[in-house]
Amino acid sequence: MARNVVKTVCNLCGLCGCGMEVVVEDGWVVEIRGDKDHPENRGALCPKGRAVIDIIYSPDRLKYPLKRVGKRGEGKWERISWDQALGLVAENLQKV
Repeated sequence: MARNVVKTVCNLCGLCGCGMEVVVEDGWVVEIRGDKDHPENRGALCPKGRAVIDIIYSPDRLKYPLKRVGKRGEGKWERISWDQALGLVAENLQKV
């Protein structure tokens, strides 16, 4: 069983980038803890930071691009490729 600790920063609230230690076993995140050596948060994590594992492995998390195929609010979507999604984003940004 391979176990690694990866030092990183949290980006959920965008305020300061709190230091985190992510414990990974066999490719799966199994623990998140604050980095005690990080000058900003000194090992503390807010509720968002502590919930990272739930966010990563949520069954409701989007894992691929979706395009709305019905009217707004109908909840009808189709899976599209990353190339299609990036093309649509670029096209709409050019319109703006």
